[in-house]
Amino acid sequence: MEAALVFGGLSSTGFPLSKGLLGEGVRVISISSAVTAEEKACEEENELFLGRNALFQHARTKEWSEEAHLILADTIRINSDELKALKFKISSRLNHTHQSQKILFLSSLEVCGSFSNEPDEKREEHPDSALGKAANEMELFFVHRLREMKKKAAVIFRTDLSLLSNQKGSEIIAALVSGLIDMDHKGLDIVHFKNGESNAPINDELRHLLPDQYKKFL
Repeated sequence: MEAALVFGGLSSTGFPLSKGLLGEGVRVISISSAVTAEEKACEEENELFLGRNALFQHARTKEWSEEAHLILADTIRINSDELKALKFKISSRLNHTHQSQKILFLSSLEVCGSFSNEPDEKREEHPDSALGKAANEMELFFVHRLREMKKKAAVIFRTDLSLLSNQKGSEIIAALVSGLIDMDHKGLDIVHFKNGESNAPINDELRHLLPDQYKKFL
């Protein structure tokens, strides 16, 4: 992946992902996901840390690059009003996405609830936390928008978002995101990543999809 449009690239979730992608030599074009004044201030502060990197750009308009694939990195809010505002911003971004662009939607393992460690054939998705319920709502919204766009190929990548709070975790997530974007997806793939359990059944789909050079991060 040479370039990525990262929705929420300066948010609390997307900022460490952006740093990880930059570390891999990916050109990052960040798009604001802020829906509150506090989130906007956080973005401005985080931009100070990345603004001098030649591979980083913070887009303040709806400009896009057909060569850059779209990563929706900041996708969840617990507050209903903020969730509604976030849906509007994501929908606006998707309206400016070309059919040739690949799309990755970063989500939470909380969607799977207490069944997140089960193999695919046994896994039932009953989110039992506020985070899981919000993530589930946003995933359904994303799938609905894909159908409206008549776009069939995309990836929903579910992981423990707390991994992004430390450097090693963010580097692993960035590498896996890069690997998933590099793949050609004929339909909607939903993959899971649980860190520290390389042979866990929950990681099977991800293991099957990733190019060989990325499997070392599992």
